[in-house]
Amino acid sequence: MTCDIYLEQAKSNEKAARSIEADYPDWAVTMCFYAALHWVEYYACVSGFDIHAEYKADDKESRHTSRRKYVDDISQELGNPNLRKAYAYLEQESRKARYLQNLSTNAKVYYTNNRFTVTDSFQKLQQIKQLLSS
Repeated sequence: MTCDIYLEQAKSNEKAARSIEADYPDWAVTMCFYAALHWVEYYACVSGFDIHAEYKADDKESRHTSRRKYVDDISQELGNPNLRKAYAYLEQESRKARYLQNLSTNAKVYYTNNRFTVTDSFQKLQQIKQLLSS
């Protein structure tokens, strides 16, 4: 497997997010998070770093935890806390969209009525792409 598989997946997720943004903003937000996740995996791969071996991740939840730790570490290394903040924002919004955390309506209605959050999600993804592609 080459590192490009992560880059291809990140681009595919972002393209899908953009294609459904108007009709399914909740899923667009979720796909922004998954695009960011694959950007992180790509950055680690091209850096020769195995996130999940280094942080001892075995199951899906611990894989997210190890990835968060890695994002924290590279945010410090790059001297840019915006990476950590953008990634945390996308993960939080994705969980809200998928699990209805702190919502009193369904996710589609919430994100339709809060378009600024959808816009922010795409902006946070762009920040992550810029920080990890340089």
